[in-house]
Parts: sequence; structure tokens; C-alpha cells
Amino acid sequence: MDPSGRSSTRPSQEYCTQRDHPEPPCCLIVSAQGKIGHHRQAVAIARRLSLPYSALVAEEFPLPPRLAPEIVLVIAAGRQSLSPARAISHLCAPRPFVLALQPVLWRPRDFDMIWAPRHDRRRVDALLPPRFETLTAPSAVTAEDLARGSAALRPLLPARPGGVVGVLVGGTAARQRFEPADAAAFGRALAAFAARHDCVLAVGTSRRTGPAATAALTDALAATPHHLVASDAPESAVSYAGILALADAFIVTADSVAMLSDAATTGKPILGWRIGRGKARFESFYSSLIEYGAMRWFDGDFPRWSYIPLDAAGAIADALRPRLGLSNVAAQHK
Repeated sequence: MDPSGRSSTRPSQEYCTQRDHPEPPCCLIVSAQGKIGHHRQAVAIARRLSLPYSALVAEEFPLPPRLAPEIVLVIAAGRQSLSPARAISHLCAPRPFVLALQPVLWRPRDFDMIWAPRHDRRRVDALLPPRFETLTAPSAVTAEDLARGSAALRPLLPARPGGVVGVLVGGTAARQRFEPADAAAFGRALAAFAARHDCVLAVGTSRRTGPAATAALTDALAATPHHLVASDAPESAVSYAGILALADAFIVTADSVAMLSDAATTGKPILGWRIGRGKARFESFYSSLIEYGAMRWFDGDFPRWSYIPLDAAGAIADALRPRLGLSNVAAQHK
């Protein structure tokens, strides 16, 4: 099979748009099992388009002869979602516009648009149809989330002359570990940073941090002005949005493209903390963030700078809106 997909059958180019039916247009997200990050990216795009959305897991997805006419957009989120999304692209016209949120090697022309982060570009992509790229991943945090999170978190943070520094903590991934000893070392560095710059730390962990590493981090910060919200705590998503809203700068573990992307939507300084050595594509991502002016590596200093926020979800939505026949309504997102 030609990797460019030139031998595959091209899908119908007659799409459902909001002009085709009286029902309000909506989006269907086809998610891969367990791929929360991919699902959040799809949600971010639907929100920026102001489209109500529903979601189905790819393994459970039935393939109907035709989808409801109000579905104008199908977003494939995760590799397992590509097969059912490809089947939707071959439904009889008019059909929904089909967007894939990852690189596609096999029959890429079956999709109407492919989004991928710039750091995922490979040599073979030169042979593939043009795809839409952004430096960061789409952030699902909305202006409403930021306002709600700010109101909830602000009373919990003691005022300090150095302001608020948000700390976004990832954890163990496929090729790198974040053990309690690593978390303790990170915590000691954070404590020294907070003491040196007289700031308060607003700390959020992820599901990959794990209870043992979270406990080690908590112990290391015991004498430091801070507020820590574990990922399994009630309203953790609200607190996470509050950290993004209130922080004057961020310290982010570099294992998480999603957390770095969320921080980059604010235009505030990002100090990266390494966990192990990333894959070559992640090193490319870090280099791009540094070159853009969004990130520097943590060294104990607290430099202040700003940059134009990176809004991947908005850029993707802007590219989709005219193709879907949607009115250019400002999304509720900051």
C-alpha cells in the first residue's frame, strides 16, 4: 500500500453543515479506550467550535448506515478510533467531516483533515497529504473553568511577595520512572526555590504521579508555603484550572506534553523540570517551546518574561469552522 494513500478510495467530499438541517449542529468524538489525553484534545476542539458533543469508545462503536444529520463533525481521538472513523468517512453523502487527531500512515486520504503536533513529524510525512500542525496540543481548559478554579483556589493560597508559582507534576511514563526518591528531590528543589523567591506554590499532581511519589513530594514541601491538590482529590480539575489562572509562572515536569501545552496557553513563564531523558520527538517539542520563548529549563532562578499564548485548540477550530459551515462565534475560552 502506498503510504500516501493514493491507491485508496477517496471519501465523499459532500459534508453535512449547519445549513443542511434545522437541528443544532453537534460533534461526535470517537475515543480510544484509556486515552484520556487524546479525548481531552477532542473535547477542546468541540468546545472551541461551540459544538455540543457526545463521545463513544472505539471498541463499542456501532457502525450505522448513516449518522444523525445534526452531527457535522466526527473527531477520531486515539489510534483505535481510526478504523471506525475511516468507516464513517465512507458513508453515503452528505456525511460528517472527519478529523483525525494524530499522524496517520495508512490511507491518510480517507480523512478530511489530520492534526498532529509539530514534534510528531517524521520523514515519511513528506510523502503524505498536507496536515494541520501546531506546536502544542489543544487545551480543554475554558474561560469558565479558569474563573471557577480561580474563585475556588484563591482563598487557599497564602499571600507572598513573590507571588504564586504553579507546579504541574506528571510522573512515570513508558520509558521513564518517577519514584518517591525523584519526587523528594523535586520537592527539595521546589522548597529552596520558594524560600529564595518568597513565593507560594500551587501544586497539582496527575494520575501518573502515584500515591507514593505524591506522599514524598508532600513531605518535602511540609515547611514550605504551598497548597497541593492530588489528581484523585474531589474537584481536582477545578483546582488545576485555578492553578493555570492564578499562577504568575509555572514549573512543569517535562514528561507531560498536555501540562506544558496547558501552561503555554497562558503566556506566562514556564520552567521545565526533566524526568529522565525524553524521546527524540519530545526533545524536539522542548526545543520548539524554548525557541518560541515559552519555556526555559529550571535552574533555581525566577526570570520574568511573557510571550504570545499558544492556542492550538483555537487554531484548529479556526481552520475547521469555514469547512463546517459554522458561524464565526467567539468561543468561551481564554
